[in-house]
Amino acid sequence: MSRQLLAVVIEPSTALAQTVAEVLGQRGFETLTASTHAGAARQVEQITCVDFLAAAVPAPGEDHAGAYLEEAQKKNAGMKVVVMLSDPDEPADDAPKGAVRIIKPFSRDELMAAVDRAMETKGV
Repeated sequence: MSRQLLAVVIEPSTALAQTVAEVLGQRGFETLTASTHAGAARQVEQITCVDFLAAAVPAPGEDHAGAYLEEAQKKNAGMKVVVMLSDPDEPADDAPKGAVRIIKPFSRDELMAAVDRAMETKGV
């Protein structure tokens, strides 16, 4: 029996996090949500495989250090990533290779397209 794919959503806005989780759920993912990168890292500490990450960058009150669940990336080389930016000029240089950038505010259709693009990327 194959395992359920797991997605992690890091977004301080509860409404937006719920929308992102719903879109990922429609794509077959079980989702975990967190309002901060540190909170998400704690949630996935004991999980062996994260398949998809949708992350606000930077999360309010957090700097770039530790963003993008660095440990999860090390354990999940093929993890697909969507980076959600509030500022189109925000540097996301430390985002994983192949990460798809999307600028807030975005529509549900734009989000679905970003998720699809991320799913098409090759592993790191």
